[in-house]
Amino acid sequence: MKTSENVDLFQHISLQIRALKLTGFYIFTSHNPKSYMFWIVVLSRIVFGVFIFVLPIMGQFLYFVRLVLSDNAEVQEAAGIINLVLTELLISLKLLDLSLRRNSLLELKEQMQRKEFLHFSLPQKTIIEGSVKLSKKLFFWIFIGAGVDIAVHIIVVPAIKKFQVLPVKMDFIFFDADGRYFNFLCLYQILYKPVILTIFSAMQTMRWAFMLCTSNQLDVLIYNFENMKELVKAGNCEINEAFKDGFKKNIVHHCAIIQFVDTIGRAFGGQILLFFMINSFIICTTAVQFFSIPNPLNNIMELVWIFGFLFIMIIMLYIDCYFGTIITEKVNGKRGSQISMIVYCFPWIDLQQDLKNLLIIFFVRNQQELVINASKLIPVSMTTFRKVMNWTYKGFAVLNQMKK
Repeated sequence: MKTSENVDLFQHISLQIRALKLTGFYIFTSHNPKSYMFWIVVLSRIVFGVFIFVLPIMGQFLYFVRLVLSDNAEVQEAAGIINLVLTELLISLKLLDLSLRRNSLLELKEQMQRKEFLHFSLPQKTIIEGSVKLSKKLFFWIFIGAGVDIAVHIIVVPAIKKFQVLPVKMDFIFFDADGRYFNFLCLYQILYKPVILTIFSAMQTMRWAFMLCTSNQLDVLIYNFENMKELVKAGNCEINEAFKDGFKKNIVHHCAIIQFVDTIGRAFGGQILLFFMINSFIICTTAVQFFSIPNPLNNIMELVWIFGFLFIMIIMLYIDCYFGTIITEKVNGKRGSQISMIVYCFPWIDLQQDLKNLLIIFFVRNQQELVINASKLIPVSMTTFRKVMNWTYKGFAVLNQMKK
């Protein structure tokens, strides 16, 4: 079989890593902890983090409290503030969680370079390259989609109102946000949002990239099993030896994929669990905000950005669960039975007894579910997506009824 140069699997997450480095929040540093530069970098990240994550969330939360205590709170405005606070809180918690689990992320990067995942033939290279392209497309789709939505919210809608109010309502207690500091705060909000957007896009699509890497490795494994008969025929050695050599390589590859999935769960399980919980509440309150807009025909742009925000949050939840289901089904669903069937269709009756025993062990092992779990509690699957959306709708119905 003709071979080609290896495909660098790191390309799956190259854009995400560059984005985090660009914002200054990449969780790794090349400086020695004993050097002054290391602590300068750490302190600068802390200060920068306060301006990007702490102050906006604190200002919006204080405004929300003041709004509720004023007894003049409108459902639409209150829901909008809750959405933004929870979204930025989710981004900061995801970044913090990944920082605490950086050893698992480093382990994932190392596993990408293991020999079982490398040295592809030309057909295998095509599978991997398609996965890399999709990973990059997902990053750009999320970045552009969220970027357009934020631009409408931060620039277009306030511009229509001639920038008479802040794009994002904040209260800082010590000074009047609508007074002499209005222009400064307006510029501050316009500048910090792109940083939040970049971190959001990188964090959200990084786990998709690892899921895609897992999926394409399963496709390569399926391809190898499908072509094992031809490889055995092309071998110069006896059929038992040829089968044993090829089957052993596939089994090692299969075990490497299982280990990779387990590491994904350890690295991103906390993020996914947070995302399921907070995102469901965000979708719920965003729907309430959407249906609470007064005079919709006179607020078309506001309708557009709220609907776009709602769509992005739902589609992200769907993609997480869809990729999780694809991985499970390739091993335990229809594709899983296909893997076993491909091996079973090999003329195993002519093999030695010890090789037949290996086949039986593989069939039993292949029945074990390959599932990405959120903190070992919730499986990432379309079943979970339906349950989350069901509970989200129930929450929306309750809040919408309370609004009346």
